[in-house]
This record gives sequence, C-alpha cells and structure tokens, in this order.
Amino acid sequence: MLDGGSFPGLTEAKLEISHHIAYYNAERRHSALGYQSPNHFETQFKTTSQFCPA
Repeated sequence: MLDGGSFPGLTEAKLEISHHIAYYNAERRHSALGYQSPNHFETQFKTTSQFCPA
C-alpha cells in the first residue's frame, strides 16, 4: 500500500484499509507488547489489571 499503488475506487481502498487494520490489530506481533497482537495484549491486560474493570 505504501509503494505508490492505486485502487480502482474508494470502495476498494476502504476495503483494503479495513483488511490491513484487522491484520495489524489481530495478527501482527508487536515487540513492544511482548510479541503479542494488540488485541491479545488488550484482552490480557483487562483480565489481569486491577485498574481496568473487565
């Protein structure tokens, strides 16, 4: 997406962006989060934190 590609229309661009966001939050591992996905980290944080009610 950052290589200067183009989309046939706005609908296709929105679809590709939503797929990327879903991948980034659900599957991609982040070193700053202990190599967990953001979704997994958030779930784990909510269940173990005293400060954030689950």
